[in-house]
This record gives sequence, structure tokens and C-alpha cells, in this order.
Amino acid sequence: MKILLAILFLYTSSSVAYEFELSSSKLQTQIIELYTSEGCSGCPPADKWLSSLKPNTGLWKAFIPMAYHVDYWDYIGWKDIFANAKNSKRQRQHYKKGNIPSVYTPGILKAGKEWRAWRFNTAILPSEKIVGVLKASFKNGKLHVFFDNKTAVQFFKLNIALLAMDVKTQVKAGENAGESLAHDFVVIKQKQFHSHKTQWQIQMPKDFFQSQYPKTALAIWVEDLNNPAPIQAVGGIIN
Repeated sequence: MKILLAILFLYTSSSVAYEFELSSSKLQTQIIELYTSEGCSGCPPADKWLSSLKPNTGLWKAFIPMAYHVDYWDYIGWKDIFANAKNSKRQRQHYKKGNIPSVYTPGILKAGKEWRAWRFNTAILPSEKIVGVLKASFKNGKLHVFFDNKTAVQFFKLNIALLAMDVKTQVKAGENAGESLAHDFVVIKQKQFHSHKTQWQIQMPKDFFQSQYPKTALAIWVEDLNNPAPIQAVGGIIN
């Protein structure tokens, strides 16, 4: 399994510019989606499990973890600063497509399907599914993506997400009041692009790769226009 990640940092007085190249193998890189909330008392164990994947040798190659903080627990006394209505909508889309039996937290999907085996520390085995190579590069403000499609899917959405690493929150109210919660792979920015083709050239917002968090990662993936289940992905730490 092959993955390439090359990043160039250019420091200026006001910003940081990045250049990178990412490539998957032809086998599916599985996205692990965690739907979580700081307002949910049952979520910290799932957050810890996701963080435990950081030293795993399969990270960024066999799988890419992502933590989607939902907003539907915010009403019970604690507003999750990472919560986003788009994250809740994505989880509901999974439900509508039959990828999960219900909308709940903590909920985990592997390659677009509900996966409860995480509770038993089940190993994430590399996929044997051939879907095609996904390549992504960023230079001079432009994101270039090409998917060598080996599936029967004809139309794709392209997704890109910036992930915050090594962040902590002191929860002062709600079900987790008094707890210090640690998070990794948290979706803090996301963009989605539609296309009828397997290649994209996109002028990215200048500040997309910038954040208040000192360590961030990137996830880029393609999915069917009619189903949020990820088909192929690439990713890596960018700073």
C-alpha cells in the first residue's frame, strides 16, 4: 500500500502557505467517522478510542479517522464549541441511506457502514476492495484532485476537511461537567464540491488551511452524489 505526503511550509508575516501531494493506493482507504458531542456522557470513551489510533501504522494509509461533533446535544446545558449543524445533517443523511439504523452518539462508521466493533478494540484491517487511486495536490492556492475510478459509480462529490489534533476542552456544564476532554481528528472546516467528472481543479479560500490550533491534519475523499459513504480517501498531518 502506497501513500505519499510531501508538504512545504512558506512563512510570511501574515500567513502560512502550504504545498502538498497525496496519493492513495488502488485499495480503499477507509474513513472512520465518529459522531460525538461534548454534551454526551457516553462519548468520551469513543473520543479516547479515536485518539488511540494516532500511533497505528495503518493511519492515513488503511484508514483516516474523523470526529464529527453534532449539535443536537447542545440544548442540555453545554454548547460544544466543535459542534456543527452540517455534521448532524451528514449523520442524518447516513441514516436516510440505510448506512446506520438510527441517529445516536457515540456512533462510528467504517467506510460508510455502522461499525460497533470499536467498543471491543477490534483491529481496523486494511480493505481488500479495489476502488482506484486518489491523488490530490495543492500549489499556488489551487487544489488538484484526480480519481482513477475503478467502481461502477459515475458521479462524485469531492470533500475536503481540516482536522484539529491534540485539543482539550474544560467542560463546565451538562452531562460532562467538570471533565477535561481530549480530542483528535476533529472536523473544524469542511468544503464539498460537486462534479460529473473524476478530476477537479479548485481555487481554495486563502485561509482554509489556517486555524487557531497548532496541529492540524487534512482529509480529502470522494463519495457518490447520492450517498455520503466515502469511496476513496487520502490524508495526512499538515503541521
